[in-house]
Amino acid sequence: MSPDATGLPHDDPTPPQAPGAPAERLHSLDIFRGLVIIVMTFVNYLAGVSQIPAWAKHMPDKADGYTFVDLVFPAFLFAAGMSIPLALGKRLTPGLLPWQALGRVFTRSAALIFVGVLMVNTENYDSAHAVLGKNWWYLLAYLCVIAIWCQPPPRTARTRRIWGIGRWTGIAVMFGLLCLFRGKGADGQVVWLQHSWWGILGLIGWAYLVCSLLYLSTKGDKTWLMGWLGFLLCLYVGGRHGSLDWLGPVNRLVDAGSVLGSTAASMLIGMIVTLSLGDTRSRTKPQQFRSLLLFGVILYAAGLLVRPLHGINKNAATESYALVAGGICCLCFAVIWLLYERPQPARCGACLTTAGQNAVLAYILPGILGNLCAVIGLPGLLHPWSIGWAGAMNSALLTALVIALTCGASRFGIRLRL
Repeated sequence: MSPDATGLPHDDPTPPQAPGAPAERLHSLDIFRGLVIIVMTFVNYLAGVSQIPAWAKHMPDKADGYTFVDLVFPAFLFAAGMSIPLALGKRLTPGLLPWQALGRVFTRSAALIFVGVLMVNTENYDSAHAVLGKNWWYLLAYLCVIAIWCQPPPRTARTRRIWGIGRWTGIAVMFGLLCLFRGKGADGQVVWLQHSWWGILGLIGWAYLVCSLLYLSTKGDKTWLMGWLGFLLCLYVGGRHGSLDWLGPVNRLVDAGSVLGSTAASMLIGMIVTLSLGDTRSRTKPQQFRSLLLFGVILYAAGLLVRPLHGINKNAATESYALVAGGICCLCFAVIWLLYERPQPARCGACLTTAGQNAVLAYILPGILGNLCAVIGLPGLLHPWSIGWAGAMNSALLTALVIALTCGASRFGIRLRL
């Protein structure tokens, strides 16, 4: 299995095949994911830059509309959804029951949710009541994440022993860090880890759980999954208008309408795209490309049609936002698929593909770099400029640094399998 993200997480991108059919790798998915990682890193650094155009920032909280920045998260979800049939499809072969894959699904979801909660508590950390300073705590926590979920290289007795020691050390240190965590609640009281929201990785984890269960229960049937796509979008609408209030404790844990509904729908769109590419026996590549374009246009048009209900809003995860963003992701992926899924694919830098295959590491590297600079007493080292074009150029250079470090770490065998 290859590691993934963000979008993040993925297994080996090999589409489900008919028995005896040769395996085929979706290089276009790695390229798409790599592009998402680059844009994600850039806009995250750009968020701290002032005096830049409005189109380079998120739309205001309650505004109806989107910028390219607002499309990064649904692109993560789309890519993660595309990966689900590529991984779980191999577990639906004759003789294997769908429930046999549940352990992998629940473990992976829990890992994503756990790391998401760690990251979202950054602002709540209370150094005044903790043994460790905030920067030290998060630096060690991120390093533990790498140690625990790093995919080992080809195994020998020696590498198994080294990787085993590293993993158990990471687990032990992480347990100690969790015991030492102290945060500050809204009322000023000392609290432990909170989930005021689940963070990007946490939302991906919940959506992954929903979509994986749907894939296993339907055995990848596209007709059923299209029906479930409509249901998830309706789930959001019902949640907005009080139809899910009876869920009480579930809604207090995780917003069923926006998280389990429209957010999961964004991931389900990617899953349907992969399944539409899986059958190469009855359709030629030009026909598949036209189908991708048509699907993207239909999704976008559907999003505009339901826009009057709740608008296009990222923070509210509206149904219109899920459809419009899903349509754009589908159209963008169609172009990449056309360029790279052919006998002589277009050439692309190796770092782009590698970043796509190691997306979780690329996602947490900015946190590692920022906390490391603070620990060594140089908190402003990475951000000498934070205004206008100088700040934008600084963000671009930091993005290049993160991608270069991701590629370098990948070559040394540091690949996260979260």
